[in-house]
Amino acid sequence: MTNQHIKNNIDSKGFTLVEILIAILILGIVLSTVYAAYSSTIKNVREIEYQNNLYKMARIAMDRMIKDLSSLQLSSGVFDLRAGKKTLSSREFYSLSFFSAAHLAFGENESEGRPGTISYYVQEDEDGDGFSLWRTDLPGAKLSPGKKDSGGFVVCKNVDSWRLRFYDATGRESESWDSSFSPLQKGKAPVAVKIELALVNINDKDKPYKFMTKVFLPVRK
Repeated sequence: MTNQHIKNNIDSKGFTLVEILIAILILGIVLSTVYAAYSSTIKNVREIEYQNNLYKMARIAMDRMIKDLSSLQLSSGVFDLRAGKKTLSSREFYSLSFFSAAHLAFGENESEGRPGTISYYVQEDEDGDGFSLWRTDLPGAKLSPGKKDSGGFVVCKNVDSWRLRFYDATGRESESWDSSFSPLQKGKAPVAVKIELALVNINDKDKPYKFMTKVFLPVRK
């Protein structure tokens, strides 16, 4: 065999083991970079989608409460609005009930805009992983002392906190209101209600997403 034939045989052997390992290493680095970028993009998309859903829920919940409170009605010639607090899993949440002409009709024979008792309250989710804000609507009913919150539908999930502040005609702020019992509030409604709603931030539990609005009530008799 001539030297030329030996040289041709050596050249046709292909890649060496070292060259293949280097190629695999480079490919691994490229794939790792692509996967990291892809994972980061997917994570950002999910976070943005979660935030959008939260803002949408908060907006719907706030709009609903504004409409309900802005339609406050007299009951037997007086206003009837009551706010309380209850403890769920060592957490304190507000509850609110009032007589309003903002009934939502779900039945075939019902009509919207009828006066009725509207209540908002927080309940722990069935799986025990969080809390949701609920709304009940009983047309024509009057507030019943001691009546437990039940039924209704969820207006907002992933609730971290829900707080209320009430303002009388002098502008004085109060953390509670009971127009059926309190001597200074009996038969009266607050001039305004401040609603503070905070929703869970899955990336930082200590920094929830906060929403706030102030509703002025039609309290002139």
